[in-house]
Amino acid sequence: ITEMILEAVVSTQSTGVVVTEILNPFYWMKSREDYKMMVEKKVPGALERIDKGEVIPEWEYVTEGKLGWEYRQVLAGNADPWCVEGLEYPRSNHAKPHVIYTMESYRVVGCVDCMDDQHYINYMLIKVNEMGRCRDCGACYVCVPHPEPDLIWQDPHH
Repeated sequence: ITEMILEAVVSTQSTGVVVTEILNPFYWMKSREDYKMMVEKKVPGALERIDKGEVIPEWEYVTEGKLGWEYRQVLAGNADPWCVEGLEYPRSNHAKPHVIYTMESYRVVGCVDCMDDQHYINYMLIKVNEMGRCRDCGACYVCVPHPEPDLIWQDPHH
């Protein structure tokens, strides 16, 4: 094995250090030690746990970046930190319609109560203080003026 390493180093001296690092077992031992020290720095007591044979879960030592933020969110109880899962709305009817606020005299609404396997969205135009109904599933929507229009950001250019 040592002859193979030396042969690879001598024959690939023009390519540089990369081949030497790949074939050198001491390089891998050092990188393993660097990894252990990084984990120990982030998780106190990790070296003793590693020596016992315990695997340190990734969520304990990944604290930076988006993955670290996601782990913190999940550990805090937020099962869907990226808001990927669809929202479950209760079915609506005449007695309890979906309330839609608007700043205009009408609103275009896409139905959220239709079947999950549907490949299109039913849009409807609903006027203020009138109830609209989906033609497929019968869900009801009522459009009302926004209670606090001053809180809505107004674009001065449009």
